Amino acid sequence: MQLSDFFDPIMETKTYNNYMSGEDSLLSQIKYSAVEDFDKELLSTFEVALVGISDGKNSPGNEGCAYASSEIRRNLRSLRSISKPLQMIDLGNIKGKSLNDKYFALREVFAILSSLDIVVVVIGGGQDYFLPLVKGLSGYQKELAISVIDAKLDFDLGRGDFNAQTFLTQLGNDFVDNIFQLNLLGIQKYLVGESQEIQLDDLHWEYIRLKDIRNENILAAEPLLRDADLVSFDVGAIQKEYMPYFSNMNVNGLTGYDACRLAWYAGVGDRLKAFCLHEYNPQMDKSGKGAMLCAQIIWHLLDGMSQNMRQLSSLEAEQCKISVVHLQDFDIDLRFYSNRVTNRWWIEVPWKNGVKMLACEEKDYLFAKNGELPDKWWRFFQKDI
Repeated sequence: MQLSDFFDPIMETKTYNNYMSGEDSLLSQIKYSAVEDFDKELLSTFEVALVGISDGKNSPGNEGCAYASSEIRRNLRSLRSISKPLQMIDLGNIKGKSLNDKYFALREVFAILSSLDIVVVVIGGGQDYFLPLVKGLSGYQKELAISVIDAKLDFDLGRGDFNAQTFLTQLGNDFVDNIFQLNLLGIQKYLVGESQEIQLDDLHWEYIRLKDIRNENILAAEPLLRDADLVSFDVGAIQKEYMPYFSNMNVNGLTGYDACRLAWYAGVGDRLKAFCLHEYNPQMDKSGKGAMLCAQIIWHLLDGMSQNMRQLSSLEAEQCKISVVHLQDFDIDLRFYSNRVTNRWWIEVPWKNGVKMLACEEKDYLFAKNGELPDKWWRFFQKDI
């Protein structure tokens, strides 16, 4: 099959605002695909590919997320163009006769685009569509770093069916050996059962509570998103005030500002291969505010990507200051790397008879200076034994 066989092209490419000309909008920077654009040589000239999901069959109670991609796109192309242009193409919506056909198509598409170093932005559908991306990447990358932004833990509660609300169980069953780290951001503890916490601990995955990444604490999310190969954003993590008629409404949650900031952090990460925005249901959003927020989340992702941190990353090791901290109580030396230009920090952690560099915060270094063992180091030490 040709790559174009996996897509229904986008037919409508207008803007609908009265406050900006088309030349100033993102519409002017997005190429809308024609058959010839699916040639690999031509595709390789692009940095970002937008891929829509027009399906919600496997998102229980939220099937209207099938209609999200068109509403989000309409708002996205009406926003201001990115100041530092990216080469972007909208390939259309994944097609297939059955649900499994669509899963297969997304997996194949992602594997091809990722091999061309194109970041894939998946718009719409349910979180069940995150699994094909993990499958596609695990085929050629052995250790995956994943960040999931969500209010709850999507583990199977014993019913045995795979869907958008059980996809974490499938990840744990099928890819535990491939996942180097998985972090869940924005979790609301009163929505998490004790048995789910036990599952998470058994997998050596970590969740960061909503209170720990809100307002002035949001910088704590940056290292986790910086390290991520794949990011899945369930818009149910956002307060209903900002995502007004989402069928799984949360009284508490991320603000619109928080959501955009997290997307920007993902964009400046130098490892990102795919970002997914799932579960928005326009049928429950008569005001249209949710679609606009989704568009702004993607805009901030693209703006982050335009900062050229990927090009800088290869030079960062040369610019880093190395700090070694000896912890007397544990009789170990911890090695930190800091870049004063980008203000980014890393820590060496033990891994498979060697070491691995993980993004961290300056506060991890300050903890070590005070004789404390950083949680990040300890977690990976336990995982490796």
